[in-house]
Amino acid sequence: MRHSFLPGAEAEYLDAIRFDEDRQRGLGAALIAEFEHALELAVERPQTWCLVHPSGIRRIGRSRFPFAIFFRVVGDALQITAVAHHRKRPGYWLPRIESQG
Repeated sequence: MRHSFLPGAEAEYLDAIRFDEDRQRGLGAALIAEFEHALELAVERPQTWCLVHPSGIRRIGRSRFPFAIFFRVVGDALQITAVAHHRKRPGYWLPRIESQG
């Protein structure tokens, strides 16, 4: 199963990598590895993760980094709707999915 990002989610992911790498060399790469591992888990069993929105959005929380990945299955792919830092306002990303239909 492949994955795609909504534009805002991809920007969040890239910003998080840059931020962590600027804080400590190698931390950005560690975040990428953690993210990819989370995607592998989501691909294997997408229904396992907590449903957080009636549109099918699910949440994967990660322990090492303070972020969650919000995704849904669209056709044969995972659509990543947000890569949200735990300190961000909950649900700020909902307008993204509303515009996607």
